[in-house]
Amino acid sequence: MTDTLRTRLARTALDTADSVAVVTAGAAAGLTTYRTLAARPADIRITLALATGALAAVLTDHHAYKTLAPLRRRLGAEHSPARETTPPATPEQLAADVRTDAAQRAASGAARLDYSHGALTKAENWTGMEDGSATCEITSTARLLAVPRPTDRDGYNSRTYLLVRDGEQPVQIHTIAELAALLDAPAPATAQPTDTDDEAEDGDPWAALGQDHSIAELLPADADEDQSHEDDDEDDDVDQEAEAHAAGLL
Repeated sequence: MTDTLRTRLARTALDTADSVAVVTAGAAAGLTTYRTLAARPADIRITLALATGALAAVLTDHHAYKTLAPLRRRLGAEHSPARETTPPATPEQLAADVRTDAAQRAASGAARLDYSHGALTKAENWTGMEDGSATCEITSTARLLAVPRPTDRDGYNSRTYLLVRDGEQPVQIHTIAELAALLDAPAPATAQPTDTDDEAEDGDPWAALGQDHSIAELLPADADEDQSHEDDDEDDDVDQEAEAHAAGLL
């Protein structure tokens, strides 16, 4: 017979003895009271008998348990509450605790955004990170990011909430209404900068129009073409000076 089985049998036997003592004491007290009040009406006799029996049962249970306590300890048959196994404080466990703490803090801080304590205030909707931040997935391309913000007391006890969309700059969120409005609004088009746009800002706007519509008259002249025109003008000036000099000699 193993120790566990012996302990279970001893606990069962002591519990049975305790129960038998309680039932016997209650029944004896109630029956004695009922017979003693034979001259009283039946309803009064029954009421007093039940009350006396219940009181006797409670007192017997209390004293019987105290009486059998040394024997229970000797046999190892005490009723001890089940203890939850606590995981050791390993680095992996601490990292998991940090993630859980980040999710809890993000959900708790979201009550400032939503006073109705809706979905954002539920920790199961947040995914904590080891750096203390947490994310709440809203759509496939949008999520709410809770970033810890240091304060003067209690460490990272406040959060900054940012709406993050793919390909866009994060936007700080202050209320759930603001978040809903940003999610309903269409995503702004992200135009890619081109050389034409730079030329339109820095140079002649008509040049940009000519570039867009392939209008040669509106396009700016190239640097090489301008240089060739300058060279032709210089050659013409040299020819005119030579002709004038020749006419003077004649």
